[in-house]
Amino acid sequence: MDTKELRILFVVDAIKGRNGVGAYFQDLVSHLKDHVAQVELVQPCMEEPHPCQGASMPIPGDPTQRLFFPKVRELSALVWEMKPHVIVIPGPGIFSMIGYWIARKWGIPVCVTFQTDYNRLVELYWGRRLARLAGGLLNWVNRTLFQGSETAATICESMIAQARAAGARNPQLVGTPLAREFVNTPVTRLHDSVRRVCYVGRLAAEKNIESFLALAASRPDLQFEVAGDGPLRSKVEQACKGSANLTFHGWCSRQQVVEILDRCQVLVLPSSVEAFGTVALEAMARERLVITTPACGINEWPALAAGLWIMEPMESLNQTLDRLQSLSPVVRDLKAKQARQAALGMNRDAIEHWAGVLGQCAQMAPAANRSLPSPTLALLRRLSSNYARSAL
Repeated sequence: MDTKELRILFVVDAIKGRNGVGAYFQDLVSHLKDHVAQVELVQPCMEEPHPCQGASMPIPGDPTQRLFFPKVRELSALVWEMKPHVIVIPGPGIFSMIGYWIARKWGIPVCVTFQTDYNRLVELYWGRRLARLAGGLLNWVNRTLFQGSETAATICESMIAQARAAGARNPQLVGTPLAREFVNTPVTRLHDSVRRVCYVGRLAAEKNIESFLALAASRPDLQFEVAGDGPLRSKVEQACKGSANLTFHGWCSRQQVVEILDRCQVLVLPSSVEAFGTVALEAMARERLVITTPACGINEWPALAAGLWIMEPMESLNQTLDRLQSLSPVVRDLKAKQARQAALGMNRDAIEHWAGVLGQCAQMAPAANRSLPSPTLALLRRLSSNYARSAL
């Protein structure tokens, strides 16, 4: 099938624009509109609720996020009307599982994406004991999705083996697209000296935001900016009260993020768990210098790694920043320009590769009908119904 004839439906749990996974599919869909016949995105949104978006509840421990339930009847009607060649779902989630069930019921090929190391995340938040229980459930759901899908797409090389071990039939490595604001907005020249450093992203445990706050406290000669929201927001706000060189912006729109990156010289991504790190790619596209930890999946892409400052083993953020500052302005500017070219190349290749993966998936015979077990689906329907009633 010609790629331009494809009809693709994305069914995503992550809230639009509120985290990396949500932004990933928002950006991908915006680009695919120029490459396929039709592409639709079913995704919860805080500002403009999707017609298939139902009631919601706050996520325990994180008041900045909500768990949304899909309207199963509306989603089924959308699939019936659209008749997609492929349904794309990211990992375990209520929207994803309902999308998977509909696809299996009607014989539509499924592409599952694998973008998060759930085992490491649940251990980070819940400790080892509870993590075993939660991790076991997530792994069971992942195996069900992988074994019943035609294709699994991952965003870094290290996740290919994990997907294959979980039963993925056809794992594919795909790149990360960029929002048009980061590509099309004219770039401002990198300043000769390092004056401003920023962090952009979720304020959560896996992001290791404490190390960024410690860096700001140890470098009164520089200005630091934080943009984002999450369960550790109060910790950032408290740090700002005692620091004259630290500014907190809260959650920011894409255009605001572009403005923050453009007035800073360095972005720091200090994550302890990071499957990729889209914000690092965005900063590279703005021709800015980027510091990452060895945990960031973006390091696994050689062309991108050449434009990053990756922390050495046993090296502190302060030492990495010193290493960056020790270079001449000419060298830093050259690396920033190379970083932008690498980011634009990733954006272009990611869109083309995704179109190819989806075209291949559409031609594959659907796997044996391994729908979600009826008790699981019944539970999801009951939860959705209960929260819908309580919201009235």
